[in-house]
Amino acid sequence: MKFSLFKNDKSTYWDEIILCLMIAISVLLGTMLIVFKPSIWLISKEISVVTGVMLILFGVMFIPGTIYRFFDNNHKK
Repeated sequence: MKFSLFKNDKSTYWDEIILCLMIAISVLLGTMLIVFKPSIWLISKEISVVTGVMLILFGVMFIPGTIYRFFDNNHKK
């Protein structure tokens, strides 16, 4: 299995799944950090919330690229 973010063909089917998993995991972790606001040793509640927002933005950032890959996936090569 080869991994390519720039070359889009039938053999890179798992790339879309990996991108969707990255989006789902980052949005889920970000939401959990915002809701629960954990405070561990040097990490305050504010830092947890900011990290959660950054994780959500990280996930949302990849949504247009994933949509493009789904529409532009060329299976006839």
